Amino acid sequence: MIRINIVEKDISTVAKVVLIDQSNRALFLKRSNYMEKFAGEWDLPGGHLKANEDLISGLERETKEETNLKVREPIFLLKADNLNFFYAMYDSQKVILSDEHTEHKFFSKKELDPKEKFQKIALLAIEKLEI
Repeated sequence: MIRINIVEKDISTVAKVVLIDQSNRALFLKRSNYMEKFAGEWDLPGGHLKANEDLISGLERETKEETNLKVREPIFLLKADNLNFFYAMYDSQKVILSDEHTEHKFFSKKELDPKEKFQKIALLAIEKLEI
């Protein structure tokens, strides 16, 4: 029997998640230097969806690939152009990074810069949980 692996192409739609721990800190991942776009920058878990993949499935797949974390009960936060942002609680699973990222860090509200695109989103998510 011949097996053919079909590689599904990424589409422009992106799903990202702000994972927030019990101390109201948001998880960020530092992009590897070899990455074509945004090398060395702090990023949220998530990424491009595959064709025919819904937002939640894509979010869960990308987060699992990048961190080995399972996203539990993501809540839609906002949409900006092709970017869809969710937030969810981080439940102390061990973060295991793929080679797309070199490190991870939980940022507190005080450490987040509202001028940075993804940090601004993280602040919004943290504020939603504080209400």
